[in-house]
Amino acid sequence: MTSIILTGATGTAGSAVLTNALASPLISHVTVLARRAPAVKSDKLTTIIIPSDEYPRGFDEIPSALVERLRGSDAVVWALGISQTQVNKEELHTITYDYAMAGANAFKTLGTKDKPFRFVFMSGMGATQDKPGMFTPRFAIEKGAVERELRAMETDTFKTVMVRPGGIIPAPDHASNVPLMSRLGNSAASVVWPSAVIKSTDLADACLDLAVGKGWDARTPEHTIENEGLKKLAADYHASMGM
Repeated sequence: MTSIILTGATGTAGSAVLTNALASPLISHVTVLARRAPAVKSDKLTTIIIPSDEYPRGFDEIPSALVERLRGSDAVVWALGISQTQVNKEELHTITYDYAMAGANAFKTLGTKDKPFRFVFMSGMGATQDKPGMFTPRFAIEKGAVERELRAMETDTFKTVMVRPGGIIPAPDHASNVPLMSRLGNSAASVVWPSAVIKSTDLADACLDLAVGKGWDARTPEHTIENEGLKKLAADYHASMGM
């Protein structure tokens, strides 16, 4: 069984990962790192609040004492993120790039050659690791920069994969937290452009498949898996679980 770390557990993608992880017989434990505790309760769940008196710098710096508490974890699903419409350029960089890099540099010490640590990064459709164009969205630049750095960090003890979902259709219990226009847009896209959207539950199961060490052959040379590949991983996960 697999013990995972999860960030972004109260977001659209992260909340689905948490719900599905707690229900999965393949996941032995989930440790959530968050500014506030998720509403769900489970014997399989530990929540560590950051920042806190014990960890005052939050995601800016994950100290060695916290890393030691996380030792024994097999993987992280890094779903922490924010829309570029909600913050300025500097805040977007901090939340998207700086926090992810702090996490990666901390967690890369958790693996061994016999049991590499797996870093599953929640990127997004349109992210680019190449030089951005004039009209490349800011989020795609920031996500792409994280992807590029994570790919370069891979070693025998630290493995990285970047998932690129399209529009995420939220689970009913999280739909109210998603802006109405986003929900309507994704619902329309599911009809006219189904390859560009994914259910949050399917995205969660694809991430869990990767977290337990399956599906890694689906990575491109850039260590990415696009939306359609994520749907296939979810289908494979469901088949393996008899769902």
